[in-house]
Amino acid sequence: SLRAKVRKVVQGEDNTQFFHMIANGKHRKKKIFQLEQDEGTIVGQDNLKLYITNYYKQLFGA
Repeated sequence: SLRAKVRKVVQGEDNTQFFHMIANGKHRKKKIFQLEQDEGTIVGQDNLKLYITNYYKQLFGA
């Protein structure tokens, strides 16, 4: 619930490490770390960007 989220943020003011763990955890959920494809697993931000860029170029054209 929203109230629980607010409480976590308020408690974070007193406990910086806890606050940053919560904040970083929310950020981490939005990040793609690897893709499982037929060709194998794609790992690393540069490799992922290249793969995704090429995928959409093939899909929509350069």
